[in-house]
Amino acid sequence: MNTDAPSPGGRIPKVISPFRRGLHVGALVLILPLLVLAFAVILARYLTCILLDVRKAWLIALSIDDAANVACNGRLGQSISSRAAVAWSAHKRWGCILCKLLDEVSPNHCAHALTAVDQNLEVRP
Repeated sequence: MNTDAPSPGGRIPKVISPFRRGLHVGALVLILPLLVLAFAVILARYLTCILLDVRKAWLIALSIDDAANVACNGRLGQSISSRAAVAWSAHKRWGCILCKLLDEVSPNHCAHALTAVDQNLEVRP
């Protein structure tokens, strides 16, 4: 199996030689300062958009939600609310707890998250 070529979906192959893995880790460490700077820019832009462009502020918030979901082993394009709603429907404890909290703030939040197109932008191969 050629580990240098990406898979058909454009993803990083699951089997990576130790040398290539070291290159990936090194690259990820090198971009860390850029990520920190990006988060600072995102926060500043979000705060200005709250006052100047509410729609843009919601898009930024949804993007942060998406990134947080991926960081917690979720799928890209799926919001935490949508993931919690799926877990709730499967009777998983964390989904039930989170949906109960979200529904207190916004009634039927989790039910809406399951059908909302903007919260389920999953990348499909």
